[in-house]
Amino acid sequence: MSGTDQTADQPGAVERAAQRAYEQAGLGPEDLDVVEVHDAAAPAELMCYEELGLCGVAEGPRLLASGDTALGGRLPVNTSGGLLSKGHPIGATGCAQLVELVDQLRGRGGARQVPGARVALAENGGGFLGTDAAAMVVTILST
Repeated sequence: MSGTDQTADQPGAVERAAQRAYEQAGLGPEDLDVVEVHDAAAPAELMCYEELGLCGVAEGPRLLASGDTALGGRLPVNTSGGLLSKGHPIGATGCAQLVELVDQLRGRGGARQVPGARVALAENGGGFLGTDAAAMVVTILST
């Protein structure tokens, strides 16, 4: 999905890419078992929760505080440790997310394994176009 310089009342590239991915997969946020998001800056993960429909607007901090996104929670996010834990290697981050999620779906996550994971989502993007991400991709994988 390409970004646009949208106004505050228009959905951004993450929301539009997520909606398209959910529609193509015939799934929704409630069907996800594990998620990897582009958290290149500390608040990015919380923003992604909202943009991906994992919670409502302004509910990202509450979702994090609930423990639902931790390993062992209802919907683990960034079981790999996220981009910040890897030093955010430009270009490799999207591949690393997919490798983590395939390992999760195949039961090869080791200490990071989400038991019974069958549906996974990766969100990755880059650059800025005004107030939006310049490019965004949301991938849904399932067993």
